[in-house]
Amino acid sequence: QTYFNLGKKNKQKTTLYSKSKKKITENIKNRSYGFIDDLFNKNFDEIYQAVKKLNTFNNILFLGTGGSSLGGKTLVSLVNNFFYNSTKPKIYFIENIDQESISGLVNKLDLKVTGVVVTSKSGETIETISQFFFVENVYRKKKISLKNKVFVITEDKHSTLKKIQESKSYFFLKHPDKVGGRYSVFSIVGLLPSALVNFNIYAFCKGAKNFLKKIDNDNIFDSLFFPIYSLYNLNKKGINMSVIMPYVDKLNNLSFWYRQLWAESIGKKKRGITPLNALGTVDQHSQLQLYLDGPNDKFFTIIGKNSLANSISLDCNFSKKEKYSAMHKKTLDQLLQAEMKATIKTLINRKLPVRIIDFASINEETIGSLMMFFFVETILCCYFFNLNPFDQPAVEEGKKLAKIYLKK
Repeated sequence: QTYFNLGKKNKQKTTLYSKSKKKITENIKNRSYGFIDDLFNKNFDEIYQAVKKLNTFNNILFLGTGGSSLGGKTLVSLVNNFFYNSTKPKIYFIENIDQESISGLVNKLDLKVTGVVVTSKSGETIETISQFFFVENVYRKKKISLKNKVFVITEDKHSTLKKIQESKSYFFLKHPDKVGGRYSVFSIVGLLPSALVNFNIYAFCKGAKNFLKKIDNDNIFDSLFFPIYSLYNLNKKGINMSVIMPYVDKLNNLSFWYRQLWAESIGKKKRGITPLNALGTVDQHSQLQLYLDGPNDKFFTIIGKNSLANSISLDCNFSKKEKYSAMHKKTLDQLLQAEMKATIKTLINRKLPVRIIDFASINEETIGSLMMFFFVETILCCYFFNLNPFDQPAVEEGKKLAKIYLKK
């Protein structure tokens, strides 16, 4: 499985791999990518000044969509409980434009103690601006002032959102000019909401920086990124889907974040590999049958972690004479580990391409390394396909049509 059943001849580095590796390593060293330049020139003071103001609220609404939301939501979920909003202040990400959902939330909140953060890099995202006007209308109807309650994250240039911010004297936080939405998790877009819930943003950024230093070593670079070259070659043989499946609840949002990063970056010019996200063990009961016994057109990334130190053993007696022996004196964490190992082994036995990312512990620094790894891997694979990792030209057509339909 090391080389995903490609055969010995594919173990050798090809001209394409070497050329793409050279391109990306030079760009990293020169900090040519906006998200790397921003990472190494971080103004943490600006972020914590905003955090200090936002901490005066009981609730905070983050308005945005796609990359303006998914990164921050992923980091907050690492602190938040999977089932219950346990953060202080309570943070809510409004990502869609479904009126029923938004109304159901804002009508339950005390808006007098609720702040609003609006994020759009371009300042022209119609969904985000519409979210703001909907929320603003609710405040107005309830005769609650938005003064000192709204924070706008956008580029410092002429745009609809910037005009709104200036005309209403809302707080302004600059979106880095050269950082695209899906690459913005290490910018103020991802760091502000996470810092609000005491996520250590210094350690998170340190993990990303350390990862970039680590891959300056040729052998480490190859060991980490040759698998994605294998995926590129497997694509020629019909592997056209990439499944990311964490066996950790708190990494569920990470899989959604990865899905956007990969799909928007690599799906161009009739090329690409479709990302699918799943959650272990939940999706063993909904998708694994297809993965194992359906078409052999998928590549698998399984993400796991070491067992918990404080796992609780179960007493599975249900009568004096009967006990559920499979789990008696075992823990849920042991079951989770056994299920993950069984899935991996079954995939390998069926000769399906699978790689495993295993954490000794999940913390801010390791997550920073992982997300930077996914950035570099995505860009590198785009280079294999000769694609621009940073644009999304096809999406623009739909945006224009939506405005036409609104006018009609």
